[in-house]
Amino acid sequence: MSFDETIIHCSAPALCGIKPASLFSMNSECYDTGRRKLSEWRGVFAKSGRYLVPLRKSDAMVLFFVFDKILLDGVLGNARTESYLKEKGYPVERGSGAVLAELLHRLAFQESFPHEVGVFLGYPLGDVIAFERGEKNCKLAGLWKVYGGEKEAKRKMALYKSCTEFCAELIRSGVSVPASVQKFTGTQGK
Repeated sequence: MSFDETIIHCSAPALCGIKPASLFSMNSECYDTGRRKLSEWRGVFAKSGRYLVPLRKSDAMVLFFVFDKILLDGVLGNARTESYLKEKGYPVERGSGAVLAELLHRLAFQESFPHEVGVFLGYPLGDVIAFERGEKNCKLAGLWKVYGGEKEAKRKMALYKSCTEFCAELIRSGVSVPASVQKFTGTQGK
C-alpha cells in the first residue's frame, strides 16, 4: 500500500470527522516516502481541527495517532469517561489537552497499548471496560469487541467502512488525501 492509501485505509473516519481518533502503524519505508506530504497535510487538516501525529518511530515502524479535536473533546468531556480516566492516572482536572498529552506520552513510551485507548478511539466505555476485564460474552467482534449496544456498533462500523471505501476509491483514481476527505465531508453536510 502507498503512503496515501495507508493513511486513508487506517484513518479516514477520523480525518473525515465521523470518529474521534484512529491509531495505526505503518512501516518506516512507507512513512519516509510520504513525509513531505504529511507535513503539508498536517497544515491543511489542522484548519478543520484534525491532526495527524506520528508518535513513535523505530527502524521498522511508525505509530500514528489521528484525531478530530471536537469529537475527541466530546468523548473526553463525558463525566463517566473522565472518572474512568482519572482512575487510570490521567490529569482530567487539567482538561482534554492534558489528557490527550498523557495518552500520547503513554503510546510513545510504553511497550504495550493501554486498554483505555479504546475510549479515545470512540469505543463505548462499557465495551472498553468489559474488554479490559477479559469478559468473554462479546456480542460482536469488528473494529472493537462489542459487549452492549450491538445495533449502534454495527451502524458505526458500517459508516466507518463506507467512509474508508469512499475515500480509498478516490485515492485510487488519483485524488489527494485532503481532497478525498473534503469530498466525503461534503456528502455528509460537514
